[in-house]
Amino acid sequence: MMGIVALFLTLTANITFFDKATAVYPFAQHIGFIGSLPLVLCGVMLLVIVLLSYRYTLKVVLIFLLLTAAVTAYFTDTYGTVYDVNMLQNALQTDKAESADLFNVNFILRILLLGVLPSVWVAWQKVTFPPIKRSILQRGLTYLVSIGLVVLPILAMSKNYASFFREHKQLRSYTNPATPVYALGKLASIQLKQAQAPKTQIMHATDAVQVSNPTTRKPKLVVLVVGETARGDHVQLNGYNRTTFPQMAATAGVTNFNQVIACGTSTAYSVPCMFSYVGMKDYDVDTANYQENVLDTLHRLKVNILWRDNNSSSKGVTNRLPAADFVDYKTARNNTMCNTNPYGECRDVGMLVGLDDYVKQLANQNTLNQDTLIVLHQMGNHGPAYFKRYDKQFEKFTPVCQSNELAKCDPQSVINAFDNALLATDDFLAKTVNWLDKYDSTHQVAMLYVSDHGESLGENGIYLHGMPYKIAPKAQKHVASMFWAGKHSGIQAVPSNTELTHDAITPTLLKLFDVRAQTVQGKPLFIK
Repeated sequence: MMGIVALFLTLTANITFFDKATAVYPFAQHIGFIGSLPLVLCGVMLLVIVLLSYRYTLKVVLIFLLLTAAVTAYFTDTYGTVYDVNMLQNALQTDKAESADLFNVNFILRILLLGVLPSVWVAWQKVTFPPIKRSILQRGLTYLVSIGLVVLPILAMSKNYASFFREHKQLRSYTNPATPVYALGKLASIQLKQAQAPKTQIMHATDAVQVSNPTTRKPKLVVLVVGETARGDHVQLNGYNRTTFPQMAATAGVTNFNQVIACGTSTAYSVPCMFSYVGMKDYDVDTANYQENVLDTLHRLKVNILWRDNNSSSKGVTNRLPAADFVDYKTARNNTMCNTNPYGECRDVGMLVGLDDYVKQLANQNTLNQDTLIVLHQMGNHGPAYFKRYDKQFEKFTPVCQSNELAKCDPQSVINAFDNALLATDDFLAKTVNWLDKYDSTHQVAMLYVSDHGESLGENGIYLHGMPYKIAPKAQKHVASMFWAGKHSGIQAVPSNTELTHDAITPTLLKLFDVRAQTVQGKPLFIK
């Protein structure tokens, strides 16, 4: 039974792996090597199963692997998804509404045929266990067979496998369920260490001071729009041949940053990294919850902070802020723009409703520091159902893919739907600027927009985002970013044609609020 399951998993859960392998090693020139890959993979699978399977764990292990492989292989085959620790964390933090966009009839059928039915077969099998001596002999023989399946082909074609392991490490990322199970084990280990580690808060920018405050100048009113899935090469201001941001392009005072690189390829990784003091080189998503971020510093300096979220959450960024500073706008209870479309989507523009009341409330409180940062976390271009992310008025590019199975749509229709969603973001940003502009005479106003990560739209058979950073295409890392300042803000933004990263966000926010800290490194996006 173990051998049957190992062979079944090898043949049904690794279609993309074999497809990628033959693209690198053409079958006609590497018949022996390509033919040996299923043997090696089956041997690895069998070895893992034997190591984990005993009298009371055999069926549990087999069923777990079958169900896991059915799910992960579907997303790998459909979207080109690669599973590492960051991808699993992102998946676990995805809410119900986002998850629903990924499910369809083909997904259900595949899980039933390749996951549930084989699991039922395993559950119904009658397993007899021989006496101890014979059991040890059988297990030892199985070990030898599995090791032989792995070692012998590698020895026979050592040159091919040396190239495979040294130069094409990314290919191994497509093996199922080996890679997801390994990542799951690694994630569990990390979570265990986190649970056991002392919850000591790591302070940053302890020397931070605000060199000016509203007692000597007009209060600052800054909006930071955290975008979702806006890839940089689809922004018209970056040279894209479509008008995806017409309103922002026509708005006076807008500065575009055309070479901003995200620190991650998923929301769960990038969002906390954007506000971190550590920098993307040393950033660790697993310790981010215990490290102060730039919002903590601004809060300590009495800057008013409001985070409105039309995405899945702040990803831990607001954990140390007062509960009232975070408001969920993915619910009709708070967002008045949730039932204005056929899909029941809560629109990003709903986050602007009521902001006048918030500013008025702060003024009535007569607090010493009236400086305010408002963070608006978009739903933006969250895929794969791009067609749900915008209202009909923004459907400029047609035809559009109206399915979450992007590979089944015409490639151009996928791009059309994605670009239409960018038009909705353009409108949201323009409305945000218009709202801020009303306060230009009473406040120093500014808006910074930066997306969390990019997106793959079918290039090389890859869709969505979340690939391991080292092998992720530029489309998943190059993001949209713009800045606007009011006429009376005193801020001069200088466009940059050099590569910038999310590391610039923290020093930019500090500079916007006249905060100095000798311990903080990094240059802001603009020069004042």
